Amino acid sequence: MAPALDLREVPAAASAAGSHTISARRAILILGPIRFALKELEGIKALYDVETVPCTDHQGTSLAISAAVKSRKLRNLPPFEACVWGFGNGPYSPFDEGLLGSAAAEGAKFFSGGGVGYDDVDVKWMTSIGAYYSNTPTSVRASTATGALMLILMATRAATWAEQNVRKGWWRGENMSEEKFLPLGWDVEGSRLGIVGMGGIGKELALRAMACGLDVCYHNRREVPEAESLGIKYLSMDELLATSDIISLNCPLTDSTRHLIDSKAFAKMKDGVFISNSARGAVIDEAALVDALKSGKVSRVGLDVFEQEPSIHPGLLDPEISHRVTMQPHSAARTQQTIHKGEIEILKNLAQFMRGEKPQDAVNTI
Repeated sequence: MAPALDLREVPAAASAAGSHTISARRAILILGPIRFALKELEGIKALYDVETVPCTDHQGTSLAISAAVKSRKLRNLPPFEACVWGFGNGPYSPFDEGLLGSAAAEGAKFFSGGGVGYDDVDVKWMTSIGAYYSNTPTSVRASTATGALMLILMATRAATWAEQNVRKGWWRGENMSEEKFLPLGWDVEGSRLGIVGMGGIGKELALRAMACGLDVCYHNRREVPEAESLGIKYLSMDELLATSDIISLNCPLTDSTRHLIDSKAFAKMKDGVFISNSARGAVIDEAALVDALKSGKVSRVGLDVFEQEPSIHPGLLDPEISHRVTMQPHSAARTQQTIHKGEIEILKNLAQFMRGEKPQDAVNTI
């Protein structure tokens, strides 16, 4: 259970109200709804003016933010000091100056959103204007790891292929054409799982995988301290690719990990390898993945994320290979409990900032 928010108010002198009337309360802008952390939100509202704007696409949301900022100015009310948003924010990302600039221009110095990844957040710009960005690093760990394990099991057991056969009346496809014949699954017990990215989610996945009898190894940009490694062996990227039966991608998307898994990486893997990606779509070169599926280098794959989501690479939908591709709509952490915990994390960091403290989950330093 998440700890209760500390909602102590800061001294009046710390307020950004400036020349506004002393009775006017400091203000916070929320993009879209807070769905589950309603009790915590009421605690925030007891101390501050909280306004919410509807979110559509990037341009529409930008206009809505600008209108809310202008409205407060016209009413001679203190400007928004913080702007936060929850989960399911893909339609109006990226979170950049084009979206948030109007709030920042009036003094907003804290931004926070749902999710551990922030490749769609312009943290460099926020830092340049002296603003924090906080993510929700702990709330999504367990759920995303469970989702990653689900993808692994679905790929190794040919679950998508099997369900397709059942729905089409083909059953196991005995005495039918090759594309209808359901292959035998692959037991994970005793198989080697190579985890690429041994952060919080990678460690949670490792615990679940070991419980299933997998031989787990990992690669990370830095070797994890022994006390935090869970006794799992660190391998170079090349060795992990060459020796793993199953490879799970759990690393952040950065310049160095974009297309980390490309045609050269696939060439280093075992024939018939299984792939799971619950990190970011662009960690895999999807064109190279399609080629690897068609050649048989990759047996089956489980994908929760895509390069151009929500658009799917047409090769992955090709009937020749689509039954070997399990696809989910970026929903590995999309559970009621995870969103609830994440919203509490957002509001906790918000409360810390409003008290004049550094938010505990800030990804940048100002």
